[in-house]
Amino acid sequence: KYQGSARRRDPAMANETTLHPLVIINISDHFTRMRANSAPGAAVPRVYGAVLGEQVGRRVELATSFEMKMTVGPGGVVSADLTYLRDRLEQYKKTFPRFDMLGWYSTAGAVLEGDMALHQQLCELNESLLYLALDPAPLLCGGGGTGELPIALFESEVAVVNDMPTMRFAKIGYKVDSIESERIAVEHVAHILPSGESNQSSAFSQSLGGMHTALQMLHERIDIICRYLAEVQAGLVPFDHETLRLVKSLCSRLPALDSTAFHAEFLQDHNNTLLVAQLAAITKGTALTNDIIDKFNVAYDKHSRRRGIF
Repeated sequence: KYQGSARRRDPAMANETTLHPLVIINISDHFTRMRANSAPGAAVPRVYGAVLGEQVGRRVELATSFEMKMTVGPGGVVSADLTYLRDRLEQYKKTFPRFDMLGWYSTAGAVLEGDMALHQQLCELNESLLYLALDPAPLLCGGGGTGELPIALFESEVAVVNDMPTMRFAKIGYKVDSIESERIAVEHVAHILPSGESNQSSAFSQSLGGMHTALQMLHERIDIICRYLAEVQAGLVPFDHETLRLVKSLCSRLPALDSTAFHAEFLQDHNNTLLVAQLAAITKGTALTNDIIDKFNVAYDKHSRRRGIF
């Protein structure tokens, strides 16, 4: 291990860092695939990747991540392929223009020797990157974990050691937060077994399963009625006036498509759909306006500072 390379940062000085579950799922999936593809009895592979998110002031949100292409040099020194990394970041920028590379991750129990060299290399893309270390050892040993996430988050700082400025890692705190779509996905994935099957149904799958069963039963019963009426009309089955009256009564219960109530309800649903679409357009326009105001404020502040200097 890289002795003395990390220390705990004062919580009051740490950024307000939020970690989304999608980052944890991506790292776990990356490590699981690499371990499954490794030879039996081989050492546990260490994986690396980039962490993307959004930073506003001191508030940092780590939203997603992707794998990095790594190369091993002489002496086992690991370095990142910056050309590949820049290409991937450019692709992400086209889809998520607000996201920037805010850090990188690896699977390790602590800061190891060589991590600082890799961190300094990646700082060419962003000088204030975070380092997220996920330790898979507790689960691999069958311990089942302690109830806490085996994740440590570090930021780099420059300290004077032996009268020399030295960059080192400082451990910072974080909180896990998620949006509604992430909560649904995580709750569903939590019930998936390694074989790909589910040990118990999630709320999402239960809702879909119940709806599918109801529609399937309705379709089967309507098909029975249609086949009965067709056979009666063809003379294959004798008339049963009581059954036909029940079918007639069932058809009479169906709402007429040309009634006033149906048109009023349909018009209301149509207007609600248009209002939702208009609300989405207004929200998008408001966001664009906010971006323009932010850019104007940044440009105006820079212009004011230049005038003050000169």
